[in-house]
Amino acid sequence: MDIQQIEEAANRKLEQDRNDRITAVREYAAAAKRSAEARAELAAADDDHLAKYRAAVRHGWTESDLKGFGIEPPTKKLGGRPRKPRTAPRQRAAETPADSPAIQN
Repeated sequence: MDIQQIEEAANRKLEQDRNDRITAVREYAAAAKRSAEARAELAAADDDHLAKYRAAVRHGWTESDLKGFGIEPPTKKLGGRPRKPRTAPRQRAAETPADSPAIQN
């Protein structure tokens, strides 16, 4: 092999490596885009699922009723513990030093 052939072979190898690298990053970018779109679509579906679940509960269905129909509960949490209905405002008794028991040493 002469120098010209070696140079051409090296250039072909470098060009092929470059094309392989470009193809790899192009395919990776397309997969990342599809993944991001799927996550966004899943988040939107989860939000809709939760909203429809809340609507069903507001209309009187219980979670056990819905499970009995084979409907999967939402994966998102409803948020916090349900509040108990308040019948009267809470009043906190003011404690004075005379009300508290004295500490004896």
